[in-house]
Amino acid sequence: MRVAISALTNNERVELWEKAADMLPPQRAVAMVSAFIPVQYHGEVIEWTLAGRDHFLLQAYRTEFGEPISVVGACSECEAKTQLSFTVSEVLASSSDRLNINALDTEINTELYLPFYETFNAGMCSGRFRLPIVRDLFALSAFDASVSTLAQCVLEPASYRDVARSIELLEDSDSAWQGFYQALETRMLDVEPLTIVSLNSACTECGAETEHQFDIAHQFWSMMTADVERQLWDVHLLASAYGWSSHDILSMSPARRRQHIAMVIDA
Repeated sequence: MRVAISALTNNERVELWEKAADMLPPQRAVAMVSAFIPVQYHGEVIEWTLAGRDHFLLQAYRTEFGEPISVVGACSECEAKTQLSFTVSEVLASSSDRLNINALDTEINTELYLPFYETFNAGMCSGRFRLPIVRDLFALSAFDASVSTLAQCVLEPASYRDVARSIELLEDSDSAWQGFYQALETRMLDVEPLTIVSLNSACTECGAETEHQFDIAHQFWSMMTADVERQLWDVHLLASAYGWSSHDILSMSPARRRQHIAMVIDA
């Protein structure tokens, strides 16, 4: 499937916000992606890699809100707040060559978001794995999200059996699973750095270096929620004054809406 991302209308933003407000984060991220693709392809999103989902959301974010991103992080040492400012393009540039093809095209090829198997070699264990996909998050929410369960999601079945057999022979299998998955995660980031987006900052108070993880789905939802809440106040004001419908108010151009609000306030 090839998709050209177009900005949502104000009515579409409000409809998406209303639909996704009570969803858990994994479902909400799918709803946000689905708002930009034809309805017949909505079912395919759960088969995308998490990196692919986030790559798509980054480009949708740029269409909706522009390049700049600003988030607040806490220092790991003194907990002082730090402002992190960067751009969508800077995050996209950190992705693999495979996904970077999509950053250059006017249409996005979603087939590049589908998983494929790669090899790994972690100590005594080797085999094949794929990147985590959206459906894994749904499966994990129904079970105890142990490291073993995470590994079972991403390893090829034969590889998982071999790894599990080797680890269960060890005295401290829990620690062994942790060590294995850390090594596997490093290999995942070699294949696709966008799987986990980390940002480093130096604290202005104590100078400590802190690694912050950035979640584009959370950032997208926060920005859209703030925008929708502002727009609903406009709807409340103009509907109360003129009796117009929410749909009609949200369909107005920003200039016309601002003028009507000014007239109501000055009346």
